[in-house]
Amino acid sequence: MTNKIPVGATIARAYSFAFTNIVNNLGAIWMQALILWICSYFFFAPYRGAAAQLATGNPQMIARAFPFFLAAFVLMFVLVAGQIAAVTKEALGLRTGNAFLQFPFGGPMWRLLASYVLFVLAMIAIYIVILVATLIGGVVLGLLARVLAGPIITAIVALCAVLGLIAVFCAIIYIAVRLSFFLAPVAVAERHISLIRGWMLTKGNFWRIFVVILSIVIPLLFVEFTYIYAIYGGSLIPPLGSPITPQNLAQWQQHEQQLMLAATARMQHYWYLYYPLGLLFALIFYALFAGVSAFAYRAVVVPETPEATA
Repeated sequence: MTNKIPVGATIARAYSFAFTNIVNNLGAIWMQALILWICSYFFFAPYRGAAAQLATGNPQMIARAFPFFLAAFVLMFVLVAGQIAAVTKEALGLRTGNAFLQFPFGGPMWRLLASYVLFVLAMIAIYIVILVATLIGGVVLGLLARVLAGPIITAIVALCAVLGLIAVFCAIIYIAVRLSFFLAPVAVAERHISLIRGWMLTKGNFWRIFVVILSIVIPLLFVEFTYIYAIYGGSLIPPLGSPITPQNLAQWQQHEQQLMLAATARMQHYWYLYYPLGLLFALIFYALFAGVSAFAYRAVVVPETPEATA
């Protein structure tokens, strides 16, 4: 029988870990962050040019810029996986030696990276299956609405369609949460690349996990939206007060493009402010998510589970 996750204690430990262990957490991710900083600084001009090409909507320019963004995504994916693996190891108490002298690209990172890839592929397959089932269900409901014509039947079919879409959305969220929540602890502590293990450990704990995740996501989203509003104001919102014409929409998109380019230029100019603040936010973000996952894992895992370092 799976143990229950203590919601309040898990949240409290995660926040405590994020803010009181900040020095060691910095030691866990500083190498990956430094690599990311160096790449961001020297490749900022190509990134800015590629972003401008994507904003034009020109297919040829988009095709030219796509490889650059793909390479940037792969690099980010690897570095973020390394940071989460390192912070998870810190939260689980598996780190040995000085926090600032840990090798950032060891086994835990590659196992977690493979786990993320496996999770994405599994979700794509699940989404395709659900999409096909939804389309078939829509066709069946459409045929019923035609055969049994009438206002009451139409209303019932419409209600069934809405409830079906809500059920599909909830099913995707449920599956994604249960498959992904313990990916990092399983990859780091148990040296396994497994979705089934995480699914087994989350049995009977979905709502507890959901509440724990919300306790972290909501404050971080508030901080993120506050930051975006402070930088851009309300200019990111499309014009809603008047009828949106193609000309107005094109003008707004051009304005947004110029605003984004100006913002990225400010980030490049004031890199000595943006980079440390970004690192601080990343430290808190990774520590909170790795912390809730690690502490929840320690609450539900059976005693005989191996917790070996790598």
